[in-house]
Amino acid sequence: MDMPVANPGPGILVEEGSDVPLQGGVFHVSVVTRGRYACFADFHVAWTAVRAFRDPAALGDARLLAWVLLPDRVAWLVQGGEQMPMEKAVSRMKSCSAVQVNKTLFRAGPLWEPGFKARELAPDEDPRAVARRLLVAPLQAGLASDLMDYPFWDCVWL
Repeated sequence: MDMPVANPGPGILVEEGSDVPLQGGVFHVSVVTRGRYACFADFHVAWTAVRAFRDPAALGDARLLAWVLLPDRVAWLVQGGEQMPMEKAVSRMKSCSAVQVNKTLFRAGPLWEPGFKARELAPDEDPRAVARRLLVAPLQAGLASDLMDYPFWDCVWL
């Protein structure tokens, strides 16, 4: 069952393998772990996932512009590519990270909820402003008092 992620603003819930044409645009994507399992509260597990997200084999020609990993979810700002549309890049990042995290935790089974929530940025919407809003999540969740003290984020503009 697909479960939307709490995310302000309009969005679309996408099932992996759908035929939604999502190439080239910039998307704010949210994904939650199965049952809101807070596996990324463990530093080693979180870095295992981060390495998988940033793997060029997962991204192809898509670009990961900004991301933040919280204990039970991840938010990405992704630009789809010609060969790797956003939906496929997200599916591959989820799959690669699940395989690696499951190995790290000596477990099997789904890591992520099926599907994901995605919102395409409007043509006049500044991706940098969206990235700034995305990156305040650890502060809002009380995980750090300063973003520089939180290790699980990145942004191409910083």
